Amino acid sequence: MDRPTHSLALPGRRTARLTRSPPQPDRDAPARIIDAMTAEQPNEDTRAPSPEAEQALRRAMELHAGGGIDAALAQAAEVVERWPDFAQALSYYGQTLVTRKRRFADGLAVLDRAVEAGGDDPYILYSAAWCREFVANAIERPKGAHQPVPEKPKALYARAKTELLRALTLDPDDKLQGDVEDILDVIAKATGEPWDEGLYERAAPRPR
Repeated sequence: MDRPTHSLALPGRRTARLTRSPPQPDRDAPARIIDAMTAEQPNEDTRAPSPEAEQALRRAMELHAGGGIDAALAQAAEVVERWPDFAQALSYYGQTLVTRKRRFADGLAVLDRAVEAGGDDPYILYSAAWCREFVANAIERPKGAHQPVPEKPKALYARAKTELLRALTLDPDDKLQGDVEDILDVIAKATGEPWDEGLYERAAPRPR
């Protein structure tokens, strides 16, 4: 699926758009995103990891970065069993099940738990929505075996759109805002339903 141009914008307003090559699904996004989420996570937050929990998650990410996906998943499973409300660990575990193992039903169920535990974190919402779009696209354009899910693509796109619009209300940084808008554009193209009518002022198209 072609990906849209990327917007450079201040929060709440699109002011410019730069053309870039259509991005491909980033299979290393889970470790990259989770690293950003845990980098400055305050330990006093009731959903935040304790130092021990954070270290356990980082161990899973190190295994992931080294190519040990099965070992990383085993480590992550232990983390979420021990700390069942650790939203960042749930998000990492769910994303990796979806994108690396194509265990779509299992991964989305874990991501539902991540959103329940950390639904006020725009990274958590973006990650869950990105995976729902990934699954919907895989169902519509199958390229390999995957675990089936009960939801149809339309329902997955709708849930992803809701989560992404929620993420935009939570003051994401500029990079994350651009990523959220990219996936919203992808969903709009897939469904034929614009997401930002009346919400943003788009820049005029550049002359070719």
